[in-house]
Amino acid sequence: MKTYGKIKLAAVVVVCLIVVVAVLCMCHAAKSVTAGHQTEVVVTPTPVNLDSIRAIGQWAFLTVEMDEVVDTVDRGLFSSDRISVAYHGTLHYGIDVAEARPGWVTIAGDTAVSVVLPPVKLLDDRFLDERNVKVYEGRDDMDFINKPTVRAALVRKAKAAMIRRGRENIPEARGKAEAEVRRIFSQHGYKKIVVRFEDDNKK
Repeated sequence: MKTYGKIKLAAVVVVCLIVVVAVLCMCHAAKSVTAGHQTEVVVTPTPVNLDSIRAIGQWAFLTVEMDEVVDTVDRGLFSSDRISVAYHGTLHYGIDVAEARPGWVTIAGDTAVSVVLPPVKLLDDRFLDERNVKVYEGRDDMDFINKPTVRAALVRKAKAAMIRRGRENIPEARGKAEAEVRRIFSQHGYKKIVVRFEDDNKK
C-alpha cells in the first residue's frame, strides 16, 4: 500500500524551518548607521524565504491506525447472504505547507512572531489497504467480494466510515502542529509566539 509516498518526513520540515528562521534572525540583527546614531532595520520575511518553506510539501503530525467493518449482500436466486468484511487503514493528519497564504509568517521586532497555518486535514486519501481484506462475518467467498462492482462499493463504504470517524483526531493534530511551530521559533529566541489556523473563524 502506498498511502504516504508524497508526504515529506517531519524531520526534513523541521530542518528547513530552522534554516529559514535562522536567516530571519540574522536579518533582524542588521543595523544601519544614520546621522551619528544607529537605527534598527526591521526586516519581514521575503517571498523567496516563504516559497522555500512552501516547497517542503506535506507535514504530518498524527498517524492513526483504524479498522472498519462494512457489509454487502450476495443476492442469489433463492436466498441472499449478508457478508461483513474488515478493512485496515492508516490515516495521516497534518498540513500542506504549499497551501499557506501570502504573509502567513509575520515578524514584529526581534522577539514577536505570528504564524497562520493552513487547516489541518487528512493528507492522503489513499489510506486504505484494499489488498488486506478479511471476512468478518458470513460466507467466506472472496470471488464474490473481489467482483469489481462489489469491491468498489465496499471500499467506498469503508473509506467514508474511516474519514468520518477520523475527524475526531483533527484537534489533537492541530495541538501537535501548534506545539511544534512554537518550539521551533522559541529555540531561536522569540518570546511572543502567536500560532493560528486559517480555519479558526469557521469553527
